[in-house]
Amino acid sequence: MGLGKTIQSIAFLQEVYNVGVRGPFLVIAPLSTITNWEREFNTWTEMNTIVYHGSLASRQMIQQYEMYCKDSRGRLIPGAYKFDALITTFEMILSDCPELREIEWRCVIIDEAHRLKNRNCKLLDSLKHMDLEHKVLLTGTPLQNTVEELFSLLHFLEPSQFPSEAEFLKDFGDLKTEEQVQKLQAILKPMMLRRLKEDVEKNLAPKQETIIEVELTNIQKKYYRAILEKNFSFLSKGVGHTNMPNLLNTMMELRKCCNHPYLINGAEEKILAEFRESCHHHLPHDFHLQAMVRSAGKLVLIDKLLPKLKAGGHKVLIFSQMVRCLDILEDYLIQKRYLYERIDGRVRGNLRQAAIDRFSKPDSDRFVFLLCTRAGGLGINLTAADTCIIFDSDWNPQNDLQAQARCHRIGQSKAVKVYRLITRNSYEREMFDKASLKLGLDKAVLQSM
Repeated sequence: MGLGKTIQSIAFLQEVYNVGVRGPFLVIAPLSTITNWEREFNTWTEMNTIVYHGSLASRQMIQQYEMYCKDSRGRLIPGAYKFDALITTFEMILSDCPELREIEWRCVIIDEAHRLKNRNCKLLDSLKHMDLEHKVLLTGTPLQNTVEELFSLLHFLEPSQFPSEAEFLKDFGDLKTEEQVQKLQAILKPMMLRRLKEDVEKNLAPKQETIIEVELTNIQKKYYRAILEKNFSFLSKGVGHTNMPNLLNTMMELRKCCNHPYLINGAEEKILAEFRESCHHHLPHDFHLQAMVRSAGKLVLIDKLLPKLKAGGHKVLIFSQMVRCLDILEDYLIQKRYLYERIDGRVRGNLRQAAIDRFSKPDSDRFVFLLCTRAGGLGINLTAADTCIIFDSDWNPQNDLQAQARCHRIGQSKAVKVYRLITRNSYEREMFDKASLKLGLDKAVLQSM
């Protein structure tokens, strides 16, 4: 992550092009990185590159003027294209564009290819219907949860070499012995080019991760207990009730409570009413801000941490899983008058790159970048920041590593500090401990290659 996969891939396509394989080439990447891919193609190659994305009308315009070669009568010339490389998003492939399926692609590069880890995902199904001669997968995290996910990537690359998932799992499913690990590494070695930051950039300062255990506030304890007791009363009545709460929902409610009680439906109004009463109607001018901060242990910590980071000249990335949690943080930043940018799943592609550029320019006054771990944690470059706060951890620890790599990558000249906020003695702590075990699989199979 942050080792120049994009530029290496573009250089590879340019070399193939120079040898006489003139494309067409296809690049499939997350929406946040599309503009960067186009920028790098224009910087490093002479190839004619188009971005195929947007509304139906804009795609039809691209098809009419930028994609196909026509003869003097205006008829399409089969197999002749105006472009050398086409960049598109996963969403375009999922939306089943017949015009992309008709093209015989000489090479496809799939960025953040761990999107293909699920054997039954619709994306893999869509790609199988495309004519792809040569496939290159780019990912910083090929092994995330289980060996089955690795099989999914290998089967896509070489279906003839890896035909049966059952056979593969029989050999490597449990990975209990060193012999199994070595055998798997021998299979992967010819197919995988793996580099670590320390191999490529000797001067990159190490990142330092600090786990900060945060106490629940009294308000949070009250809601945390209520969530558990409400569900316990359901459970203790015995099974058979149609309105039994889903335990996954219970976990989600507990996670919301650990982040901020405002995320629980109806809590904000009650908390504000209680806070108003406790002030005996002598309301401070920043009443809403104080109520918001005092309600959640994590926000109390953020409120103490950010002024110190600002005074030290640092720039901060804050990652959360929940868009509504980012809304609360955004509200906090506005009231504290901190300048910020934000990327989550609702921010459109062209606006994402504009936000990154505003934050990254040398004289930028932006102090905080709010990011959703899934939308903003992939493929983007934010080396202007040197502090990363993981507001709430992911079940999949590789997603958090991807998030940290937004600022800890080649081009980073400062030491990177990562603060991971975890609520003490809560479901969140247990979840983090379980998720951390998954990193052992990656370490055993890949780190020693």
